[in-house]
Amino acid sequence: MQVKAKEVKPTLLVYGDGIEAFAAALQAVRSNVPTIWVSTKSTYLEDLTKRRISVTSNSRLLGGIWKDILIETGQLKGKDDSLLVALQRDMDPQLLRNAIERMLSKERNLTLIQTAGITKVVDGKKDVTVTLSNKRKYKVRAMVDATEGGDTRAFVVSTDVFTKPARVLSVAEIEAAKRRTLVSIGEYADVVYGYTWSDLFARRVSNIFYTSGLVQVGLDDNSLPLRANLGQALGAAAGYCSFFKTTADKVDMRKLQTELLTFDARLLPWLDVSSSDVHFKSIQKIYLVSLLPAGEEQNPLVFSGETPVNIDRVKEVFNSLYSRSQLWFVDKKDGVFELKELLALIKQVSFRGDELDREVEKEWSRKLKFEGDYDPNHVVSRYEFAVLVDRYADPYAKAVDVEGKILR
Repeated sequence: MQVKAKEVKPTLLVYGDGIEAFAAALQAVRSNVPTIWVSTKSTYLEDLTKRRISVTSNSRLLGGIWKDILIETGQLKGKDDSLLVALQRDMDPQLLRNAIERMLSKERNLTLIQTAGITKVVDGKKDVTVTLSNKRKYKVRAMVDATEGGDTRAFVVSTDVFTKPARVLSVAEIEAAKRRTLVSIGEYADVVYGYTWSDLFARRVSNIFYTSGLVQVGLDDNSLPLRANLGQALGAAAGYCSFFKTTADKVDMRKLQTELLTFDARLLPWLDVSSSDVHFKSIQKIYLVSLLPAGEEQNPLVFSGETPVNIDRVKEVFNSLYSRSQLWFVDKKDGVFELKELLALIKQVSFRGDELDREVEKEWSRKLKFEGDYDPNHVVSRYEFAVLVDRYADPYAKAVDVEGKILR
């Protein structure tokens, strides 16, 4: 594969041959970080572009760079997930190769180096100096080692600091606070796994991030979406460190997630919410706040948007987000939200007046696209709750630390 790219002075380096490296490099340059991608192979993604690919997993969680690959492979103008699901079940290697070439050639801030390895890495206080087998040397602010075995770690640590990695959890096992720090999800063998910031942070030395130990599923076709999503998250994390000239321990959680969301990464595991839903972004942000109990704790992979919202189930999180909400909850101990109650709560925390009621009434069908007529006594569904709270109270804007604790 021959890809022409104008070489620019990189501030981030990605090393590896697989889908993780491709996604990391692409996300980094899309985040406006000049990046160099070093591959030991003569053809990018060689293992994917020499045979037909069949992916049956992750069909209801498409997003991010993996979805972009599918769209480019099929040269589709729309983003209908049903077409993409059919496409990924039988991907022609030549069409995929052409798509990869087009995607890489569009990125002017990407330097591509093939058939080269890394022979030395010096981890300095501010920069990482990398020497390649072709004798070229690069000084970058951050690096992603996307090799299966973490090939460069011997250069940066005197002993193998990577003990047996902690098990990557399914999203069903991730507690509410940690869900606020999700940076990647992916489905494999009917399990939806979630990567939190702690997972990525633990597999790094200074500003060198490793995929080694994070891919705990089979390296087959069905793990491609999960691995692409992980690579995208690592590219965003390393890109953040490079762009802001900072270290991994100072990453702003919400800024990192927002960067991923900007490039259509899907961090929402609710299978019954389509990315084509008009309010998908609102629902995804509410999930990342852990404001609504995940599937009312019955099925954490299902939103059940039509069900009502119990007042007592959201009280604790609301009070963590807004000190003013405590006044509203004093006399509200149980029951479900009616529309007038939810709007009263939103007005309390967002310093809004009765004009909010009139605004919601006006936009109920036209802009909000809700079914039925505006009725103050209407029992609010989880779907309506998520949209209204995101739109008028914006809890996602509240900062969280790397453990998911809400910071006021």
